[in-house]
Amino acid sequence: MLVLLVLLLAGVMAARMLFTRYLHSEGFRHTLGEGAANALHASRADFSPLEFDGGLVYGENFRAVREDGGGFSSMDADQLRATFDWHGLLHHTVQIDELGVQRLNVEPPGKGVIVRPVEGGAPALAPLGGGRPGWVVDLRKAVINEANWHWSDDPAGGVTGTALTLTPDGQGGWVINAQGGTVRQAGWPALELENASMRWQNPTLYIKSSSLRNGAGELNVTGDIETRQSVNLQVRMTGVDVQPMLTPDWRERLSGNVAGQANVQATLGEGGMGGMEAAGRSVTVSGSLALLNGRLTALPILDQIGLFTHTERFRELELTRATADFTRTAERLEIRNMVVESAGLIRVEGAYTIENGEIAGTFQVGLTPATLQWIPGSQEDIFTDSRDGYRWTSMRLSGPAAHPVDDLMPRLVAATGKAVIEGAEGTVEKAAKSALDMLLH
Repeated sequence: MLVLLVLLLAGVMAARMLFTRYLHSEGFRHTLGEGAANALHASRADFSPLEFDGGLVYGENFRAVREDGGGFSSMDADQLRATFDWHGLLHHTVQIDELGVQRLNVEPPGKGVIVRPVEGGAPALAPLGGGRPGWVVDLRKAVINEANWHWSDDPAGGVTGTALTLTPDGQGGWVINAQGGTVRQAGWPALELENASMRWQNPTLYIKSSSLRNGAGELNVTGDIETRQSVNLQVRMTGVDVQPMLTPDWRERLSGNVAGQANVQATLGEGGMGGMEAAGRSVTVSGSLALLNGRLTALPILDQIGLFTHTERFRELELTRATADFTRTAERLEIRNMVVESAGLIRVEGAYTIENGEIAGTFQVGLTPATLQWIPGSQEDIFTDSRDGYRWTSMRLSGPAAHPVDDLMPRLVAATGKAVIEGAEGTVEKAAKSALDMLLH
């Protein structure tokens, strides 16, 4: 009996030594890499040498590379800490009860990547815990202290410095909570991410709620992103600075804070969620916006009106109302139902489009009678309609968007010249009549 116990103990110790040796072997790291590659649909995934302390495993870094154009081109994780359940190895499963990552960097698919077609439509990304036959990763929870995800290079876009917590929802999906970080997208101001609540259910990322800030401005985003298919987001804005959204020449002319709502829709190419570079050409943004505390400065047409009316207020116009509906694509901007007003001075209503750098617009311009008294002939020949306390006329705008040409100024010049000439003729006629009366009497 004693001999049997000694042999049993020796066997257990030998098995433990062999198991420990296996855990430190290249073969085990290959097994982990195979499971991670299966879960991420990566062409390869590699772990640095690992350190073990009971059920805890530590690693300096992990790298996965994907070559099919979907989701990402590379994924790098630093300072990994995982709690393992070793029983899963008996079933070709790497069961991780909790994974901690100090830093995660995800890069978008590279330019020129060839996407391999998949039978039956768009390929489905396997959840962590399932995939191709072979070793798989069964991840129960992941905590990432700093995640940096660049979803496109042209136009540049991504989120940096956000903390993520991922947990399975029991229905084959994942609940994702994000805290902190900065979101950047070319053409938009940088936004600080306060928090976001999301759910991943293959193949769709659902954004249940998210709160972002730009200074005192706030944006709330909801919607969904379907991998390799579409983006459908709803954005609500409050107090967002308008200037970072403007072209450089307009930043000197317009200021204020934007409020309103917008819908963002895009068709994704086969590059997946990382295919925003190709999708940028098919993005449509539409909605309704209002500019609060707006100010227009040094706008040429307003400077001209100010010169005609001897009113300095036109040179730096305080806007009491500025609202419009819009639709924007990569090639075209359409503004509808536009109303811009400085109460008691001027009101402009109308619509315009900008396409290929050219603007085309039709407007109604209203000026107060008190303002028009400084422009001879304007009320008789041009501003002939009266409503809402203004005298109205039409105006067309055309030409390069940076330096448009209007048809109102030439008409004002002509009307003023005509009134001056008629006034001069009236004066001469009156003087001649007076002289004739003196001679006759």
